[in-house]
Amino acid sequence: MKHFLDQAPARAYKPRPAQRAKAIIAVVIALLVLVGVGWFAVDRVAAAVIAKDYAAGTAAEPVTVTIASGSTLTDIGATLADAGVVESQKAFVRAARTDPRATGIQAGDYQLPTHIPAEQAVKALLDPANRVANRITLREGLTLDQQFDAIAEQSGLPREEFVRLAADPAALGAPSYATGLEGYLFPETYEFGEDATPQEILTTMVAEFNTTAQKIGLEQAAASLGRDPGDLVTVASIVEAETFNPQDRAKVARVLENRLDRGMMLQMDSTVKYLTGKDGRVTTSDQARALDSPYNTYRNTGLPPGPIGAPGQASLEAAAHPADGPWLYFVTIDLNTGETRFATTFEEHSQNVAEFQKWCQANKGMC
Repeated sequence: MKHFLDQAPARAYKPRPAQRAKAIIAVVIALLVLVGVGWFAVDRVAAAVIAKDYAAGTAAEPVTVTIASGSTLTDIGATLADAGVVESQKAFVRAARTDPRATGIQAGDYQLPTHIPAEQAVKALLDPANRVANRITLREGLTLDQQFDAIAEQSGLPREEFVRLAADPAALGAPSYATGLEGYLFPETYEFGEDATPQEILTTMVAEFNTTAQKIGLEQAAASLGRDPGDLVTVASIVEAETFNPQDRAKVARVLENRLDRGMMLQMDSTVKYLTGKDGRVTTSDQARALDSPYNTYRNTGLPPGPIGAPGQASLEAAAHPADGPWLYFVTIDLNTGETRFATTFEEHSQNVAEFQKWCQANKGMC
């Protein structure tokens, strides 16, 4: 007799649907956990390797870092990393992109600690106190000799080196119409790196003149006036020396143009003072006005051989664009306020000069 179980075929075990679903979910969860842990680990490793950053409190000896003109944030980061200021270029870039001011980081030399966090480096570059610069200021109207004195004093470099370089204006970038360097070192405040050379300093100042001349259209203005551009620089230098109030510059330039057009002597005390090297008093002596020199505009018609000082932008603009008017004379009648009278006839001018002399009598020693 045979048993039923002996004859039944073997069947594989089939889990119920609910059990299968639970198993699948468990596998998926396990995989997600593994992936998440792996991604977290990769992210942390990448952050440590790709954007290494010094911790706060690790600052070391400072260094001087030069940020080149036109540098991007990436360039700056590379410069800082190479100098040991920050630990990595990417750490700096990441920190800089969180500070909107970072796009305003200026080119120049900076004294910065080494081994500092990237965020601290960004703030340090935005702080003007960290800039290393030789600041040189040239005011308007200085003669070339006076400019050499100022440059040498403020830079600490030998004056004679600037004088030597000035002998070749073209090598410094001076325009072709410049007969010398007088008038072509533009009055401005400049910042130079601690290793700036006399050549670099003078070249920068001449370049600033060229930029200003181009901006105001000096050469085009000279052509429209029928003059050489160098003549306008000379006119501008006289305007700079003769004018007290800004609103009078273009009128003084017109007086000079009108007298030149008529072949009249300019009769400017400023050119005589340039000749004698004396400054301070407004007027000049009969003896000084009798000196034989092409700079003596009381004895010669036309312009002096070249500028008598360094004109600023306002005086260059006045020379390029003189005011419209028939004036042939002007005189400042009050040296405290700078009030200046303009006249067309000699008789009217004589009356204005009498007003000036009256003021001088009431203010002894100022004229």
